[in-house]
Amino acid sequence: MLDVGRHKSEHGGCWTGRAMNSVLRYLCVAVCAIVLSSGWCRGDETKPPKTPSLSEIIFIGLRPAKELDPSHYPKERRLCLQNYLAAIAPDSFLWTFESPSILERVVLVRRVVMTEQMVTILGRQVRSEAEAFANVMPLMPEWEGMSEGPVGEADFVDDWLRERPSTPIAPFLYLLKAHRLRAGYEAARARHNKNLWPIFARRYREALKLAKSSSNPLISCIADDLDAQPFVYLKGQGMP
Repeated sequence: MLDVGRHKSEHGGCWTGRAMNSVLRYLCVAVCAIVLSSGWCRGDETKPPKTPSLSEIIFIGLRPAKELDPSHYPKERRLCLQNYLAAIAPDSFLWTFESPSILERVVLVRRVVMTEQMVTILGRQVRSEAEAFANVMPLMPEWEGMSEGPVGEADFVDDWLRERPSTPIAPFLYLLKAHRLRAGYEAARARHNKNLWPIFARRYREALKLAKSSSNPLISCIADDLDAQPFVYLKGQGMP
């Protein structure tokens, strides 16, 4: 019986043997060289850092504002980003918090961040209403690719606005509702729910229109930023 005697090469990462002919050996080396030169085997340190969008910072609420970098932001939306950063108090939680490392803390952190976002954008006078809303908002740690989670949160916003038509946080809630409906739209598209995504797209446009009509310049420019994002939850699902 022929003893093939296989072993693993320390450099190429390919399996060879005494019975392997020269052609196969050449192909193995060539393939490994192509893979290495393409960067597929390189570590994460060679990848440029992902800079979050303004919409992600505000509406997902799991990354601090210090990660925003105006120099990596599109020129046409850079002024909005700079104005937002200028509005954050120097000692705000939005600068200093750490992304939660355990699932149980995700919702807690997002509630605090949501409150502070409303105070930053709308003013300190809305703090009590912002806290009241953020503490009962049915936030989920993960939507798991389903539209029910984000759309359920959008529906909760509708209920809050219906019961409190004069709420001082209404401009922010329009934005929040638009973000969640866009996430729901993307999830519905990804799951081919053709009877749902047109509804979510229409509701998204309605909420966004209300936000853009706000006299608060931060609200209107954040609405533009949200609408300009290629996606907010699931990539490649198109624009609503």
